[in-house]
Amino acid sequence: MEKCMSGMNLKEVLVFLDDLIVFSKTLEEHEVRLLKVLNRLKEYGLKLSPTKCKFFQTSVRYLGHIVSQDGVETDPNKVEALKTWPRPKGLKELRSFLGFSGYYRRFIKNYSSVVRPLTNLTVGYPPLRRSSQRKKEPKQYHDPKQPFGSRWTPECECSFQAIIGKLTSAPVLGFANPQLPYVLHTDASTTGLGAALYQEQEGKMRVISYASRGLSRSESKYPAHKLEFLALKWAVTEKFNDYLYGSPFTVVTDSNPLTYILTTAKMDATSYRWLATLSTFNFKLKYRAGKQNGDADGLSRRPHGELTNDAVSRKEQERIQQFANTHLEGSDVCVSQDVVKAICEKHFVRHTLDECQQDNDMVAHIHSLVVSSGSIPDGFVDEEQSGLPVIPQMSEEEIQNQQRADPCLREIIHQMETGETISPAVREELPQVTHFLKQWKKLRLYNKILYRQRLDGDNPTYQLVLPEPSRAVVLKSLHDDMGHMGMERTLNLARSRFYWPKMSDDVERKIKTCDRCVRRKTLPERAAPLMNITSTRPLELVCMDFLSIEPDRSNTKDVLVITDHFTKYAVAIPTPNQKAQTVAKCLWENFIVHYGIPECLHSDQGPDFESHVIKELCQIMGIRKSRTTPYHPRGNPVERFNRTLLNLLGVLSEEDKSKWKQFVKPLVHAYNCTKNDVTGHTPYELM
Repeated sequence: MEKCMSGMNLKEVLVFLDDLIVFSKTLEEHEVRLLKVLNRLKEYGLKLSPTKCKFFQTSVRYLGHIVSQDGVETDPNKVEALKTWPRPKGLKELRSFLGFSGYYRRFIKNYSSVVRPLTNLTVGYPPLRRSSQRKKEPKQYHDPKQPFGSRWTPECECSFQAIIGKLTSAPVLGFANPQLPYVLHTDASTTGLGAALYQEQEGKMRVISYASRGLSRSESKYPAHKLEFLALKWAVTEKFNDYLYGSPFTVVTDSNPLTYILTTAKMDATSYRWLATLSTFNFKLKYRAGKQNGDADGLSRRPHGELTNDAVSRKEQERIQQFANTHLEGSDVCVSQDVVKAICEKHFVRHTLDECQQDNDMVAHIHSLVVSSGSIPDGFVDEEQSGLPVIPQMSEEEIQNQQRADPCLREIIHQMETGETISPAVREELPQVTHFLKQWKKLRLYNKILYRQRLDGDNPTYQLVLPEPSRAVVLKSLHDDMGHMGMERTLNLARSRFYWPKMSDDVERKIKTCDRCVRRKTLPERAAPLMNITSTRPLELVCMDFLSIEPDRSNTKDVLVITDHFTKYAVAIPTPNQKAQTVAKCLWENFIVHYGIPECLHSDQGPDFESHVIKELCQIMGIRKSRTTPYHPRGNPVERFNRTLLNLLGVLSEEDKSKWKQFVKPLVHAYNCTKNDVTGHTPYELM
């Protein structure tokens, strides 16, 4: 049939096997095209059945769709069967349902996310085709003939009903006009990619198609900015290539870094290949905040059955998952993702809430300070089970009781609740009351808990006012359990979450009386008055050096240390040796692939850094190589971080020192999270 209609297919007629649709804009044009089709059929000796033909229709039923002048919509007769579709009891029935709903996926916003609980049920069954490779250990599969039973969870039921509801109320998709520009909305999350193609027709923005897909195992490990780039590349070059190739269009994204990929962005080799595939398309990038990019943003999000339907909850859960994946990726951590997610939920997420919750200036930051013990597994709250020092968890009621048990805080809270002025006698008896009264304009009472408002730039944050019994516990957690950081870094960590009078004095006293700090750390030398090495941006100058340490249980004694001179961001990789091949591999896999290609690489003149392998790597990547003066190690700025890393490892217990290799990454991560004395910012923030 396609050979018969060659030259006319897709221009005047649509062909699918033995079905034909002749389309046109006017009656006269329709008569001409219909006559051409009939003559072509006559030439090839093909006949039509009159009972199966319909002429001059304003809408037709075609391949499960209703095609009309308004657009394309689902066939009501087909979708009607969904209302009485029984709940799938086994794998065969579920695959039948997924096949049917997947056929209409372009009508369903957020399809891949909505259907995820059901697709997860299909995992764990024998493959349809046997692999030609013999495996050492046979896998344990579910029996395809057995019903799901308890594996069919309430989340699966919600997904099943949601698909039925969305299909029975699917929108009408518009026809694409190649003469008009397109608008493409893209977004990505840690569980999927989303895109929505629009076109402005007759003064109204119409949906042409929705698209979404999940992530592979390797893609789920990408950082957030690379996932956003992947969503753009997938939507443009794969999903909507037929629409967008040769047509001007605008890409709307909620990722601000993505808007710089066409100009000044530094990327890894994979991203450069993606950029090369996009170079044949004519498009502009436009940034729009995620709260305004709801269509594509929703397509990439994973549904949570226990959440509310408001946009804030969906975005919070997404940011929690994204933060957990980003900071646990590739690191030998001893805390599970559930713990990190629970902490993030209270501390990190609310700093980026949507406008609908910013009207209340307290909501955005209050819960960043109190972690619910119920959201953390018992194994990590019990020191005996985890083998690690833990922070005692307190509920809001316990915090309320502790604050009211403190005489000074009790008087302040009483005045805030009743408006009664504190008497001079009480002020004389409790000197700290006067200190709090000086902070009166910054004090806030929320859920009967006292907080202090602190301006961090233009953004207000809220510090939990700690009663005296809790201060020692907090200082122990922020100093002893965070690698025995110095005075400024420990104080910054404490101020970011808590407040009490004379906090700096307590922090200084804690550090000066810390036994490990006194025995291990040496006083810092006076800084040189001049610096002949300068940098003005990230990745302008990257320094590296080897640090040799006492061998651990695995006989590892070398650590390759890489630092960015501008941001002070550090990466430390324990290595089996100091060979040039090891240096090149670690530099590529642990730094360049994740953060980009540096402009200049600085090191000493050791044979491991001046070998032919390193020179070839720099030549291929376009990296300029510089080196220190012989016998002058201070010419390499990485030496300062080497001393910091030795101090962090030196305060470990004797048992932990014998396995220092597994503590390198957590300690370096803690360093990157704390404010640097030189820059005034954390290395993570600048990188």
